[in-house]
Amino acid sequence: MKDTDKAHGEHVEVVDDEFSGQELDEIVKVVGTVKLTEDHIVYIPTPTADPRDPLNMPLWQKTVILVVISTFATLGVALVSGFGGILTFYIPEYSAAGKGYADITALMTYPTLFMGIGNLIGMPLAIGVGRRIVILGFTLVLILGAALCAVAKTYEWHLAARMILGLCAGQSEALVPMITQELFFLHERSKCLMTQQAIQVVLTTIYVLFGSPIAGAITPAGWYWLGAGLAGLQFLIALFLLPETKYDRNQAGYHEDPVSENLGKSDLEANIKLKSTSVVCKVKPPLDYVHYEARTWKSDMRLWIGVPEWHKAADVLKQTFQFLLFPNVFWALCINGLTIGVNIAIGTTYGTILTGTPYNWPDTSTSYVNCGQIIVALVGLPLFGFGSDSLIRWRAKRNNGMHEPETRLIPLVFPVIIGCFTAVLYGQGATHPEQYHWFVYVWAVAGYYLCFVGANIVAITYLLDSYPGSSGPLLVIICAFRGFISFGTSYGTSAFVTRSGYDGAFGIFGALTAVLGLLGLPVYFWGKNIRHFTGRFTKSKTD
Repeated sequence: MKDTDKAHGEHVEVVDDEFSGQELDEIVKVVGTVKLTEDHIVYIPTPTADPRDPLNMPLWQKTVILVVISTFATLGVALVSGFGGILTFYIPEYSAAGKGYADITALMTYPTLFMGIGNLIGMPLAIGVGRRIVILGFTLVLILGAALCAVAKTYEWHLAARMILGLCAGQSEALVPMITQELFFLHERSKCLMTQQAIQVVLTTIYVLFGSPIAGAITPAGWYWLGAGLAGLQFLIALFLLPETKYDRNQAGYHEDPVSENLGKSDLEANIKLKSTSVVCKVKPPLDYVHYEARTWKSDMRLWIGVPEWHKAADVLKQTFQFLLFPNVFWALCINGLTIGVNIAIGTTYGTILTGTPYNWPDTSTSYVNCGQIIVALVGLPLFGFGSDSLIRWRAKRNNGMHEPETRLIPLVFPVIIGCFTAVLYGQGATHPEQYHWFVYVWAVAGYYLCFVGANIVAITYLLDSYPGSSGPLLVIICAFRGFISFGTSYGTSAFVTRSGYDGAFGIFGALTAVLGLLGLPVYFWGKNIRHFTGRFTKSKTD
């Protein structure tokens, strides 16, 4: 163990917080409540002087990593969710083979189920072995899946190959946010997650936007071959430009040390006395090349670092099911599962509506309806990202410098309202197309996508702030289990529409969006009490 006290000593400040014993007891016992401001921003996690700490990477390298992982995410998501724009090309062929519309839409819904399964495979491996090797491995599988789709001769072959694509696309939902949050401090987290999402959405939308004309020009098989070729290029770029971001960080660096309810009075008083002098860092220490090794191109090329920790992979799965019992986590999962499910339901139905009367769009033009997502990426997402980080700093300054994770929930109000209105409007437009302009569907694709992405980022940042040392199981829950919920939501869309009509089905989707949005109010007002109670269960035995 290398001595790092000298490297930290001159830059870590000891601040005497002016809290009463009762107030301090409340603070130290609630996981997620941290000191964020003390005249200046407090760095969380606490910075180290290690040149190989991902937090110490230069900004240009962090930017390159964001672009690389966003490109990886783009290819997987575009090949899965972008299929809605070329779905109509397959309807005549598969209808002639005796497949109904529900069977054909399963080409989109089943891959979303396998996105969740992919997270259950990829995240434990990423925690136990490393992030880099998982990204590279699943990129190779993505190439295989796209190639199998391109040469598919039957419906069943095509469906199985798209399930393989789903396994790869799932890594974009949990692993990519995990890598992103490992590169930045807490006060930068929402902004950087939104930046990553914006890059991904712009690239995905461009690929999906031109999906129909590309498929019309070079056939749908050519569209898949293009995806396979781009994935091959992505593999080479990631091999040289994506270093490992796994880093063995002390839990104390997250300012996370909740007090057990079982402590005796003398122990509790001693703990309060210890915590009354909080160690906070407002200035990053200079890099120490004496006690630590320098970051080099050779060190960045390692496929993984150290010995695989398989026990941590097992712990992630165990903690995942434990966290599901937390009310705030379960709510975040439900609103994510619903919004992605409704988003997929819109994606599987707009093509049929636009190619039918009275719009009569050609198959080669239906994917243009996705153009509004670029506006979501360039305008909506940055506002949520920068706005959320500014909001938590402002609220912390008004709260004696203390940050409460529930502040992250406030920006959710806007996307929930948009989502409710959009779902109902889409249902009305699809039921009475002769009364509505085609722009209704352009709005619906972009508007509900904003609702989904807003719910996704808000939930992720809220939970990561609430339980900062447990990013692995939390991201598995949000990204894997929501895939299962969204599958249940979107899989029955065809039968649901047949039975209740577009207005009935999407009216119910709008109402469910509103209900789950309103259930965020108890989480906002009593979230600290929930964290107070659940914090004792967040520690792994191997921590």
